[in-house]
Amino acid sequence: MPGELESLFKLQQIDERLLRKRREIDIYERRLAERKAAMDVLAARIEEFAARRKQLVSERAFSERRMSDRQDLMRERKKRAGNVRNEKEMRASHDEVETLREEISSVETEVLTLMEQVDAIEAQIETVRKEYKALAEADHRDVAAEAARIDELRAELEEIRAERTAASTGITPNLLRRYDTVLERRNGVAVVTVADGRTCGGCHMQVPPQALIEIRRSSSVQVCPNCQRILYVPNE
Repeated sequence: MPGELESLFKLQQIDERLLRKRREIDIYERRLAERKAAMDVLAARIEEFAARRKQLVSERAFSERRMSDRQDLMRERKKRAGNVRNEKEMRASHDEVETLREEISSVETEVLTLMEQVDAIEAQIETVRKEYKALAEADHRDVAAEAARIDELRAELEEIRAERTAASTGITPNLLRRYDTVLERRNGVAVVTVADGRTCGGCHMQVPPQALIEIRRSSSVQVCPNCQRILYVPNE
């Protein structure tokens, strides 16, 4: 039908604008999602470090109790050492005190190591919290602007969709379905111009001369035999 090919070409131009608009919206939405994912990762790290800190503090408290118990026991053994009655008891008391002294030294080392580990994990928590705060502040500033831009783009998208609906009214339903099928299968490009008067603008294969004659003579709908896209020849 004369005029339908021109309508299809205009519809293709509209659909290209729709595709660009959708992609722009996708970019903004992906940025928002990536920022949220980054914040979720930092929040998870903070929770992980906090759990580790809790464990280390518990281990440190246990070691400190052990050290305190050993110190009390050594004081009691030293006190008893003053009441020994012979050399054998003196050696036994001395050995016991030395053993306790070594145990206390070992536990003191444990406590110091755990204190260092707690300090290190607290420094890590503080670092990650600062990263989270900085990201949250930047996110707060940017999200509002980007969300507003997304709303604007969606409004523009709806306007283009309305324009597409209007442009589709002059195309027969069967031809429109055919166009939409090719549009979906060929990554958003259903109508292509014939380059150099003989080459498909989609797959760059040569178009049969008879198809070009039919398009120029009657504006009939012809497709590329290779990629099945609809061919359009601009008026010279």
